Amino acid sequence: MSKHRPISELTSKRVPTLKKRSDFLRLRSGKRCSTKSLVLQSAPVSPDDTIISARIGYTVTKKVGNAVIRNRIKRRLREVANQVFSLKSQPGYDYVIIGKRGALTQEFTSILKDLEQALDHVHRNKAKGVKNFSKSGDAAQNIPTKTKDT
Repeated sequence: MSKHRPISELTSKRVPTLKKRSDFLRLRSGKRCSTKSLVLQSAPVSPDDTIISARIGYTVTKKVGNAVIRNRIKRRLREVANQVFSLKSQPGYDYVIIGKRGALTQEFTSILKDLEQALDHVHRNKAKGVKNFSKSGDAAQNIPTKTKDT
């Protein structure tokens, strides 16, 4: 008996991923939650898109370490997301997970709890960031502008 699972079995439970830079930039202004191992950003999908299921993007900055370390962190975060997102994510939302150095050394169960707590936090009303898109679908209208008082 083979130790390896068939490819179709491995890819069937994966969460759809974000590919375009514009999607990552759009989520920067959404709700966010920071934990020891990751930062979670989320925002609703614009009404123009016909995407129903939740999508996710992964990123780890060069400040965290070299390519080997960054890839290891992304692999761990991908596996955590595959386990948690089927239960906790909301359809019609996009998410970005930004990996921190802590994701490399923390226990896997601790990272699972971090992501679950972060998902709960961004879907509560008290999370920081843009609440929702306006009815016209323009997120820029909801972003507060800073004025310089002189």
